[in-house]
Amino acid sequence: MPEVHILDERPATLVGINIGGTNTTVVGGLDDGTIVSRWSAPTAADDGDLLIESVVAAAHAVGPNAKCAGVAVGGPLNVRDGVITEAVHLPGLHGIPLRDRLSDALDLPVGLHHDAAACALAEWRWGPNAGVDGLAYLTCGTGFGTGLMINGRVRYAPDGRTPEIGHVRYRDDGPPIFGKPGCYEGYASANALALLLLYRDPDFPAATPAQVVNEVRERNPAAVWALRSNERAVGNACAMLADLLVLDVIVLGTLATYLGPPWIEAVKRVFREEALEVNADACLIRSAMPDVQDRSALAAALDAHEPASGARPHEGRRRSWL
Repeated sequence: MPEVHILDERPATLVGINIGGTNTTVVGGLDDGTIVSRWSAPTAADDGDLLIESVVAAAHAVGPNAKCAGVAVGGPLNVRDGVITEAVHLPGLHGIPLRDRLSDALDLPVGLHHDAAACALAEWRWGPNAGVDGLAYLTCGTGFGTGLMINGRVRYAPDGRTPEIGHVRYRDDGPPIFGKPGCYEGYASANALALLLLYRDPDFPAATPAQVVNEVRERNPAAVWALRSNERAVGNACAMLADLLVLDVIVLGTLATYLGPPWIEAVKRVFREEALEVNADACLIRSAMPDVQDRSALAAALDAHEPASGARPHEGRRRSWL
């Protein structure tokens, strides 16, 4: 098993498990969101049993005396039943009752959240705008997912489905995602940078988001168009959410960290152009707090032990939501 890195000598009270398509991270943490230990390894995406076995071993190592554990994982998934249904990046976990398998193996309460919702919960608990009534987290990463905290509750459908802003049609044309050209995921995700460059210039060699940024520095017109189209799409998505849900805060994920203030300011300009003035004035847009993905899994753990303020009572091991 890869080495566990000790960051703080205090014993962990929580275990947080963040399962991504490329890497899986298990952290030990405290109730205030402090990370005290960390383990990371490539995800055994095609072998669910092996993945669970490695995560359980890591959880015992980072938090041997923890009171609860949490999982942040990409979807689609059924949060009510704790089952990943059809996430293309985690085929080995399809249909496996992940939450209950981990709870039985660890002999702990386990909270499970969609990764975007878990980040929203972490921001709501420990971020600079903790406790606000309306908060959205936009992943702006491999996909374009959204997590919503409304009046102290994570928003899911009654049957456990997650909000899916990436599937919403933004334009009539664009890279086809979900078999649907023009949806937000094809414009607003980090992966969309490469997709947009290739959409604009089909003869360009296959690109990564980092290569698109390099092409922008070289003043490649197609790359510049891709980046500006991405900024406008994210700004439009923020305006739609602020006008629809009268939000207090919108937190931007991976691209905000990677591209920094110039990208964030461009998104804000579009947001101001598109949102109602009263909603634009009332809603703060900012980048995610440090270590939000690791802390998101800790927030999911704490949610298994101490539900977010205003949450409904638990149903056995099941987390309640709005």
